Amino acid sequence: MTARSLPPFVAALLAALALALVSSVLVTLSAAPATAVKPKNDHPRMPRSCVAPADLIPQEPTICALNQAEQGRPTVLLWGDSHAWQMIPALMRAGKKKDVNLIAIVMGGCPPMDNAVKPGQPAPKCYQSNDVAIDFARQIVSSGEGHRVLLAASWQRYRKAFKTGDRSYTGDMARAMRKGTPRLMRTLAAMGAQTDVVGQVATVPDNVRPCARGNQPYSCDIPRKAALADSVGTKRYLTKLMRPLPAGAELINVNGYFCTGSVCRGKVGSVHTWWDELHISATMSRQLRGFLKPTVVKADESRPGEPDGQPGCSLPVPILC
Repeated sequence: MTARSLPPFVAALLAALALALVSSVLVTLSAAPATAVKPKNDHPRMPRSCVAPADLIPQEPTICALNQAEQGRPTVLLWGDSHAWQMIPALMRAGKKKDVNLIAIVMGGCPPMDNAVKPGQPAPKCYQSNDVAIDFARQIVSSGEGHRVLLAASWQRYRKAFKTGDRSYTGDMARAMRKGTPRLMRTLAAMGAQTDVVGQVATVPDNVRPCARGNQPYSCDIPRKAALADSVGTKRYLTKLMRPLPAGAELINVNGYFCTGSVCRGKVGSVHTWWDELHISATMSRQLRGFLKPTVVKADESRPGEPDGQPGCSLPVPILC
């Protein structure tokens, strides 16, 4: 796949981000007692420069710096739908003491794909967001400053939507994924992007018995086979999907922290597993930092040797210069 010039809307977006992020005050995701967070508020928070005040997750294509982005150091790109968004607290905690840039390109209901959008071609916001992510991934790879791409999505939800012929927006994305996500893996492989994938994270099923410990969020144990429907099939799907990726690509399973062989726990100690039926809580996400730490470490270790003199900015993306 040949390199593409940035569409005008992307160039404008990046220029605006470059200005906004210099003075942005990052949202604090530091440790706090679980009891200090109301369950209904225990969701990931992105810097205000990245998302509209009325939203929790971007509705427009957005390159979001989760920490103070700097030139000359490796970059971890978190990319996907709200199941990528829910991993932001984990990634920020995993990268807290590492000299790496943490960047998120996430959008609700938008799985990572290569939708083969041509320059100037009208496309849904999801396709635009994925196109921005592809360009950004290409740039951090070509910069030679070190990188890691981390993909995440509600994989099983899209697989189910495709199998059942769902005609909703989710079904539309599921049908787009049929070719778009395998194409993305080939695109990432062709550019040499070192990539890891977060597998399906347990969710609360639609039909679940009332929980005396609380239903919002659901606080009782759930049979593993219900919280992780068709886990074997989803793992098989992702393993096949990842075959084109460069050697060292890892499929990350975070469920072991709150699931046993038979159940997924609604609470681990005082920490609620879920924020809502489809997403884990921010507090739980932070507990999962150890699962993402290897991705951050691999990005950190991919940095080149220090050059002589002061390095210039080799990235054409203003957010990192």
